Amino acid sequence: MEPPILAHPSRPSAPPQYNEMLNACLEPVTLNVSGRKFTTTINTLNGRSLFFAQVFQGDWKSSRQEDGSIFIDSNPEVFSHVLQYLRRGVFPLAYDQRRGHDYKLYADILAEAKFFGIPKLECWLVDQLYLRCITSSTVWSSAYKDDRIQTGFQTTSVWGSDVISTQMVRQDVTTVRNSVCYHQAQDRTAPCSHRGCRVSADGVKDDVETFRWAEVGRSIRFVQGWCIDTGWVCWSCQN
Repeated sequence: MEPPILAHPSRPSAPPQYNEMLNACLEPVTLNVSGRKFTTTINTLNGRSLFFAQVFQGDWKSSRQEDGSIFIDSNPEVFSHVLQYLRRGVFPLAYDQRRGHDYKLYADILAEAKFFGIPKLECWLVDQLYLRCITSSTVWSSAYKDDRIQTGFQTTSVWGSDVISTQMVRQDVTTVRNSVCYHQAQDRTAPCSHRGCRVSADGVKDDVETFRWAEVGRSIRFVQGWCIDTGWVCWSCQN
């Protein structure tokens, strides 16, 4: 007797409430942050913030203002960095090549991260992981054998865009004894101007210093991996 032929079960359709939940998460929402408006989605706010996840669990629409926005008591300039992190998971690196890190801004963002319940952003700031986003190293150019290099001397070195703050430094000093004429022995500030003046090998000796110069710079590189939270583990939060 042949086995019965079983019909292949059809794939179940998504329940209606699932589509409703998805549409609700993608629904635009406007935040009034101390007078400045920000438009985003519920899904963006819920994804990384415990504060907003709790807000949108209840009847949040009843707490909206007349224009339909939700009032948030926060500094809008600082909140813009928080919202950008909530949108893409990119940590707010505030660094300038000449001025360095903006620690005041980091402190302000940390206070907001604690208030809005954003664990990874809080840990990134507390552990000062922004310092790992930028690496610095010293680079040297080829040496120059010239004891007459003046301030503002232009070298032929070609630096990349990651190198800043270059300067000329004396790498080593060599002292050589040279014979000078009688007139130079009397006045070392100027060369001899007397015609026909000769320098005797067994005459006056003068110590002359020659310098070996090098151009030194600082190389700054950006390490992207420490600026995104994808696959990133906050060990401080785990312990």
